[in-house]
Amino acid sequence: MNTLPLCRIARALPFLAALFWAVAAADVTAATVPESSAPPSVHPSADEGKICIVLSGGGARGLAHIGALEALQQLRVPIDCIAGTSMGAIIGGLYAEGVSVDVLRRQVSGMDWASVLSSRPAREGLTFSRKRADEQMPGGIEFGLSDRGQVQFPNAAVNTTQLEQVLTNLTLPAIGVHDFNDLPIPFRAVATNMVNGKKVILQQGVLATALRASMSVPGVFPPTEVGDTLLGDGGLVDNLPVDVARDMGARHVVAINIGTPLASRASLDNIVGLTSQMINILIEQNIRAQIGTLKPGDVLISPDLGDVSALDFQAGDRAIKIGYDAVMAARAQLAALALPPAQYAQWRDAYARRAQALVAQLQFNAPLAGVEVRGLAPGVNQTLRAQLQQKSGEPLQFDKVRDDVDRLFGTGDFSRVDYRLVSGRRGQVLEYRLQDKPWGPNYLRFGLGLYTDLRNQSRFSLQLSQRRPWLNSLGGEWRNDLQIGWRNRWMSELYQPVNRSGWLFVAPYLDLDTRPVDVYSGNDPVLRYRLTTERAGLDLGVPLGDYGELRAGWSRANIYGSYLLGVPLAGQSAVLREGGMRLLLIADRLDHAYFPRKGWRGRGEVFFARTALGSDANYDRIDLSGQDVVSFGRHTLEVAARAASFRDRTGLNLDYLSLGGFDALGGYREGQLIGNYLVYGRIGYRYELVTPGLFGGAAYLGLAYERGNTWAQRSQVSLSDLRSSTSVYLGTDTPLGPVYFGLGKAPGQKVNFYLTLGRP
Repeated sequence: MNTLPLCRIARALPFLAALFWAVAAADVTAATVPESSAPPSVHPSADEGKICIVLSGGGARGLAHIGALEALQQLRVPIDCIAGTSMGAIIGGLYAEGVSVDVLRRQVSGMDWASVLSSRPAREGLTFSRKRADEQMPGGIEFGLSDRGQVQFPNAAVNTTQLEQVLTNLTLPAIGVHDFNDLPIPFRAVATNMVNGKKVILQQGVLATALRASMSVPGVFPPTEVGDTLLGDGGLVDNLPVDVARDMGARHVVAINIGTPLASRASLDNIVGLTSQMINILIEQNIRAQIGTLKPGDVLISPDLGDVSALDFQAGDRAIKIGYDAVMAARAQLAALALPPAQYAQWRDAYARRAQALVAQLQFNAPLAGVEVRGLAPGVNQTLRAQLQQKSGEPLQFDKVRDDVDRLFGTGDFSRVDYRLVSGRRGQVLEYRLQDKPWGPNYLRFGLGLYTDLRNQSRFSLQLSQRRPWLNSLGGEWRNDLQIGWRNRWMSELYQPVNRSGWLFVAPYLDLDTRPVDVYSGNDPVLRYRLTTERAGLDLGVPLGDYGELRAGWSRANIYGSYLLGVPLAGQSAVLREGGMRLLLIADRLDHAYFPRKGWRGRGEVFFARTALGSDANYDRIDLSGQDVVSFGRHTLEVAARAASFRDRTGLNLDYLSLGGFDALGGYREGQLIGNYLVYGRIGYRYELVTPGLFGGAAYLGLAYERGNTWAQRSQVSLSDLRSSTSVYLGTDTPLGPVYFGLGKAPGQKVNFYLTLGRP
């Protein structure tokens, strides 16, 4: 047996945990209890028939099924067939395929459920353009706009790409199984036809697809297409499929019901509570109907999961124990179904051999006969295939497959990204299966920005981002960012790869920006003017994978200021024409744009303005910055630095660079320190007060010590002249973006307060 690498247990289940199943499944002695504590060894007679396990749905509560299966093993109850719905289908289907209880328990305990059920991959895996958009417009809900101008909304709250990847990884041994009767334990999953509302019993096809379809909770997870049928969560029609088990030939049924109980009246004072209660009532009715069909000799077990909710995946260990205890409490009822130790050992051995046979059929060292992309237009499929790391003719390498899926998912262009191994005449073919977002092709996001220092500085902005991907088969994308409020800006860029591999792109852009600027004399603002920049440019760039990008380009701009408040400065309304070349390198590996726990980010830009390129003057700008973050449990340390210069070669007498404000010497007012040379450094500490859940909601307490200054002339630059500032803040991650409330203090300055929402 070949040893395969395990991939990021913290993010998802390891690939091919099946390689460990044989050992776990063959350990028969571990699955039995000592003779002294075993129930009476009563073996059902042959005419009593099969024993079938029925596992109900219930979201995170369904993790109790793992403990229930463990207890059934210890009580020596053989399982001849399994029927499950939703989470019951997932646990039951994996067990039917051969995944041991020990493996299921270990993986649930180590699972990063927030990552697996996230609507996007970890930020490190996003394409750079998505990272940039994430930073520019945090929060916000994406919706679509058709070419006819119709507004369209997503069909679910959660994208299941990462969950599907986990299920695909774990069900690979069943790649050659088309009929679920041929699994080590015959299996059925229940889903709902979302068009006609009828029950669909899944007993053939791809096991991972059947499991995913059974748990497609409407509004939470997108429905699953199987053939021409649109399938949703089976709990809507049959959450405890006793009847399905009967149809499989079950003479005795052990039904584990973990369905969500009805809510109290106190929780029904809002639309969310009422809607949830309505669904739970419908599910409870079909559960009671199925319970009513139980016969003498059947066993119903209802673990008391208390306040464990359908979304409480962090309570997995507790749910598993409750499921285990509930089955052990019913041992007297289950005694009649138990086998003597020797006979149960034979059953377990036969089960393990069938699971091993599935694993043995996989040929990991054999070269792939092909690698394909399916589901999109032919030209788009070809472009994406050219960019894959996993190549035809090479052995299957799961780290490459994982990176391919993450990168495809990280583009943000597809509602579904999955892969399958398909057996063909020439060998195994790897297929990446993609699906366009049905609410496109134009994708829009709205955002808000708010800033106040609780004194006399406040600003508010509305933001709109629009992007149109796949303008052509090479992956051209048009993006527009609009901001209205204190600062008005319109940025429009066409990103166009020049070939299918995407290693080179061109990007013409237009950037119109106007914003107020305060000029200080000491600690007091004496002038406010509006700085307007009208810029057009063309970049030639090289993408650096999911790290960043390198750009070189030319731009022309008109820059001018107009008086708003205070005494106007001479020449303030004059127009400066700028023309020049720039070199820009950006790399971003932070795991969060605003509250990172690990990773780093760096940016370097050099701009040369020259009269030969249409500029009124010759000057150079250099701006270098970096950030590094590391965490230990709830504690996060951060180091950041910036150094910049504006080398005025012809005496423009501009003060181009500034410091002051949040994360830029918080003890000073925004823009209070101005000059042509800048040095800045920050050491920060952040403590996680509230751990993020499936939908965010983390809260932090932060401290920062900063040093920096600006100077008008290069001869004035001195590290001994650095100013200091100390800040403390509370921050939280919300659906509208990050929220900060804090204060900063610098020697000789008043205490500065600030409150921000989003990216003002």
